[in-house]
Amino acid sequence: MDVPPRRASPWKFVPGLYVLQGMPYFVVDAASNTFLTAMGAAPSVVSHWSSDLTLPWMLKPLWSPLVDLYGTKRRWLLGASVAVLVGMAGVAWAAGRPDWFEWTIAACVLLAFASATYDVACDGYYILALEKREQEAFVGVRNACYRLGRILVAGGVVWLAGALQKPPSESWFARGLSRPEAWSWAFAAGAIVYGLGALTIAICAPRPANDASARSARTRVDGLHATPSLATTSDATTSRAAAMRAMLVEYFTRPRFPAILAFILFYRFSESMLVKMIAPFLMKPRAEGGLGLVEEQVGFAYGTVGVVALLVGGIAGGWIISRVGFARCVWPMAIAMHVPNVLFAWAAGTQPGPDVATAVVAVEQLGYGFGFSAYMVFLLQLARTSRFATTHYAISTGLMGLSAWLAGRWSGDLVEALGFERFFWTASALGLLGLATLLFVPRLEAAPA
Repeated sequence: MDVPPRRASPWKFVPGLYVLQGMPYFVVDAASNTFLTAMGAAPSVVSHWSSDLTLPWMLKPLWSPLVDLYGTKRRWLLGASVAVLVGMAGVAWAAGRPDWFEWTIAACVLLAFASATYDVACDGYYILALEKREQEAFVGVRNACYRLGRILVAGGVVWLAGALQKPPSESWFARGLSRPEAWSWAFAAGAIVYGLGALTIAICAPRPANDASARSARTRVDGLHATPSLATTSDATTSRAAAMRAMLVEYFTRPRFPAILAFILFYRFSESMLVKMIAPFLMKPRAEGGLGLVEEQVGFAYGTVGVVALLVGGIAGGWIISRVGFARCVWPMAIAMHVPNVLFAWAAGTQPGPDVATAVVAVEQLGYGFGFSAYMVFLLQLARTSRFATTHYAISTGLMGLSAWLAGRWSGDLVEALGFERFFWTASALGLLGLATLLFVPRLEAAPA
């Protein structure tokens, strides 16, 4: 009797997949936010570029069908990881150049598109390589490992950039490098870590038996008729167009859609505005209204303590919703997300030291993670009440990204016009808009049969 081949344990490759998914996103964020701030860029420049460089992740559905139609998910995964490594090396090279700004932005554009493509292939590969029960069991592992990718970059790379600038006598990491040189070496260290991880995935990631392109799958089904007729192709195209129209019509014409749209766009609008200015606020000199922290301190406060607090808040939020239910949790969780924003307004007025600043970041990120859980659960419930759950969830997350882009892009301009303290009070006040959407958001019914 034939014995089926033993499947690879998900623990051998899932954690690595999602650490590698998180790292390039946060390299782009660190390069366009923390690095630009450290090099003296104005808040408006930081907010414009750090927001615009997220567009590839918003637009990835436009080229995601290519991943389904051509090649296997595993090949796309490995190819995209090579492109990501090239992009990360490009960021490291650009940071040390005299014309660092233009080359850093160019390298980040390449890295963003490569990373967005990796995301598409990674999520598709995850579905193919794991059984349904395993997919559900590893959702928390995925999230934790993605956040670990953020810690490695927003904590580790940023911290290393600061440590390399110190005189050699202060620590064994210190090298007395200039700021551009230090950031260049720090980004290079991140690229090396990513490269080792990508090599490990190339060795450990299994080859799922069902991992084939959609075109290949259709060819196998058709047997001898490997090339479809013109009429068949035309009918298939018409059918797909009709299905797409049905998906869009159902999404945008569902009952109380204006209230749903308002919730998606404005629930976390103030938080998206504030988060783009956290690193500039922490790093700008006190004379300019900031707290004057150096890279090491920012890497610890925002890139490490803040990420851990965010993860704890998210896990706690998800657990409480599963025990109590969304309807009973949403108001307390929304308040928990928005109220801590006033701590940044207080900090901008009093300009405390590094320890208090770290505590402020931790409390705000804890509340953000807690309240954001309710937001994501609502989007999942919204998708489950539809006949087209996958597409509708993608539309909702796309609108979520649009909201974050609109809020974040102009936050630096507001800082330059108002100063940090009044900006944070303004962002806090806009939290009331997010709370107001809860008055109108509908109760969601069970998914249709």
